Amino acid sequence: MKIPELYAIALLMVAPAIGCASGHDFDRVVSAVEHRYAVHAQRVPMMGLVSICAWGVSRGGVKDMHIAEFDHLTLDKDDDLSRLMREKLGGQWQPFVSDHEANGQQDVIYVQPHGDSMRMFIADYDGNELNLVRLEVNGERLEQWIHNPAKSARSHNYTGKSPQPQ
Repeated sequence: MKIPELYAIALLMVAPAIGCASGHDFDRVVSAVEHRYAVHAQRVPMMGLVSICAWGVSRGGVKDMHIAEFDHLTLDKDDDLSRLMREKLGGQWQPFVSDHEANGQQDVIYVQPHGDSMRMFIADYDGNELNLVRLEVNGERLEQWIHNPAKSARSHNYTGKSPQPQ
């Protein structure tokens, strides 16, 4: 067996452990939605590997991703995703965005500082589908995006260095 193959095997063995180590808060929220609304979440298979790929593509900007989708979910007008998340996430997480539309759509983001990065927990409900996403964003990359979102999205230049003219 060649060295690159050994690295690939080691990566595949370690990826699930990395994804499971910090997803307890995510699992609490997913479980609460499943029990409260009698629905089952669809999860992305091999999420640990997807998370590692996102880290590579974003050059270390995004890691530790968890995603769950609930199809055919109907929330009552009085249902508040922000309250459910606050109850299940605990005091370490702080509300960042909470948007409730008249048509029932809800967008909620909770954040938690974590060393040099920011953990984000996002809930997006559009009247028929709920998506839950938890990820960790590199602090420097997040700051670059906040100061210039158009350039960050367009160029994907997270190094802070100007591209060299050709």
